[in-house]
Amino acid sequence: MSHFNALIQHAARHSIPLDVALEITHHCNYRCQHCYIPDFSAPNAMSTERIMVLLEELRAMGTLFLTLTGGEMFLRKDWFDIARRARSLGFALRLFTNASRITSQIAHQVSQLGSIVEITVFSMNEAVFDEITQRKGSFRATMAGIAELHKQEVQMLIKTPLMTLNNKHDESVREYALGLGAAFQSFTSIAAKKDGDRSTLALRLDATSMQHYLNGPFSGCHVARSIQEDEPLCAAASRFCNITAAGDVMACNILPGSGGNLLNQSFQQIWQHSPWLNEVRSIRRRDLDTCNTCDRLAYCGRCHAQALVEDGNMYGPSTAAQSRADLLDQMGVSFAV
Repeated sequence: MSHFNALIQHAARHSIPLDVALEITHHCNYRCQHCYIPDFSAPNAMSTERIMVLLEELRAMGTLFLTLTGGEMFLRKDWFDIARRARSLGFALRLFTNASRITSQIAHQVSQLGSIVEITVFSMNEAVFDEITQRKGSFRATMAGIAELHKQEVQMLIKTPLMTLNNKHDESVREYALGLGAAFQSFTSIAAKKDGDRSTLALRLDATSMQHYLNGPFSGCHVARSIQEDEPLCAAASRFCNITAAGDVMACNILPGSGGNLLNQSFQQIWQHSPWLNEVRSIRRRDLDTCNTCDRLAYCGRCHAQALVEDGNMYGPSTAAQSRADLLDQMGVSFAV
């Protein structure tokens, strides 16, 4: 076992919030059709001062990986103060952005952080890109921002979420990313909104299209894994959490339900004593309905959030996971666990 995998397992077993995603704003200048954020007008309740205290709390609790995200994180004016402080505390920092707000000055500031910047690029076709974001000119704005980061030699990961609107557009994005010296990732996991709204699910690829990606360079949860009886089934609330711009501590970014709010509690109080977070992190294979005896659990990619939001039972089967496993079985994919 690698040292990294050992670290991951240790964090999960001992409920250490190793990886935290911090939404510093809900505001966004795009309106991407697949986005899981339900309300872009929600206020940024977390002040700069409260976030600075939070960073100290996270370090004390053992957080190593910190992601600053949104909304569009660069819409928050104090983003650099937050990011710079995070780096000074030793966090491995990632910045999630649509890159549309990146100017030469911002790109220079980002270059000083030594962080990874992850940018979503839906297509190299301007019309398709703008249709997904529902903002005319968004493709050109994103490309301009990426160009500024490239000039500053910032490490980038270009990501393409695949859906009905951009099916098979990933290859041209991949070529673009590699031409920049950036990493590339595509994925097909379109989720419901974090308030339970399922309207985004209509954008998921059909079975025929999914087969193309499951048999290709698709990187996802279908990779088989050994599931031990005494280990958490998911990173949510065991070694990962999502913190919203309103201060809510959530088990993950798509599982509804808050463990508590940082405006009136410390992170440690919420992480250790929240009944909701403790319930999510306590789920083991033996607790699942039906799935507990299914061999396909090792590769179906079952998700607590999908099971709850899409099928009504966090402990039950997930229709999405079952469909994914059916496809893999039909394709004759075999796994060595």
